[in-house]
Amino acid sequence: MKSTQIQRKQKFSTSFTGRRANAVIALLPFVAFLAIFAIYPLYEMARLSFMRTEVFDGEFLSEFNGLDNFAKIPDDPLALNAIRVTIMFSVLCVIFTIILGIVGAILVQNSKKFKNLARNIFVWPAVVAPVVVSVMWLLILDPTVGLVNKILESIGQQPQVWLDSKTGAFISVVVVDVWHWTPVVFLFIYAGLNGINHEIIEAARVDGASERQIIRRITLPILLPTIAVIALLRTIMSIKAFDEMYLLTKGGPDGATSLISLYIRKIFVEILDFGYASALSLCIVAVLALIVGFSYLARQKKKAQI
Repeated sequence: MKSTQIQRKQKFSTSFTGRRANAVIALLPFVAFLAIFAIYPLYEMARLSFMRTEVFDGEFLSEFNGLDNFAKIPDDPLALNAIRVTIMFSVLCVIFTIILGIVGAILVQNSKKFKNLARNIFVWPAVVAPVVVSVMWLLILDPTVGLVNKILESIGQQPQVWLDSKTGAFISVVVVDVWHWTPVVFLFIYAGLNGINHEIIEAARVDGASERQIIRRITLPILLPTIAVIALLRTIMSIKAFDEMYLLTKGGPDGATSLISLYIRKIFVEILDFGYASALSLCIVAVLALIVGFSYLARQKKKAQI
């Protein structure tokens, strides 16, 4: 009897060890990918942020300079302008994409005849490549042949040079980003709407609640966790935004659309100050990590209260 139990334990131990070994082997590609494309670049960026770097006669030279790169940030007006523009850009893009995504999802959900068509129309901008989006909007905003100015001329208004004025350029990049990424918000909200128990809504209608009351007191509170996740994702996406802004305005005119990503690219590629660019990048990574961390803690705290 004891020998049988011992054999079973040994067999279980061997089986468990084998499964554990297989799990480790299965994770190795992911660990290798993470180490090569995430951990090592982050380490190099952190290391360079404490270095003074320069290229001399084709050679890359660097020396330790402590916190000097970080100390330059508060005294750099271009960096402060880029941070200010990024904050304004992120706030506007997050607010408008969430509002439009929620409105669009509710309208499509309540539509009876054109639900499939409207759903496809809402989704397609998200699958367009950023380069294509930039070219398309460059044509739309072109001062001579652009669609927007043609519409203004048709109603007797003067055409505008959208991308050559500070206000026009900033509004343009916000509109492009909102147009491009609102479908992502729409998909999240639409999926959340389909997950709501419709018996609750029908019971509210039977009790005499209007559609506005149902949305305000039932639909939106249920979707609040989804909206919070979307707000977090859109904040991260807007802080990291680069493609469309670079292709549309390159940060101009006069820094009006110079997001922090564009400014870091300028410092790194054009000025070749790798240490300062790395310090700025590390600050952005730290800010994103704090945003994600606070969001996670807030969500865990809310779960604990429930």
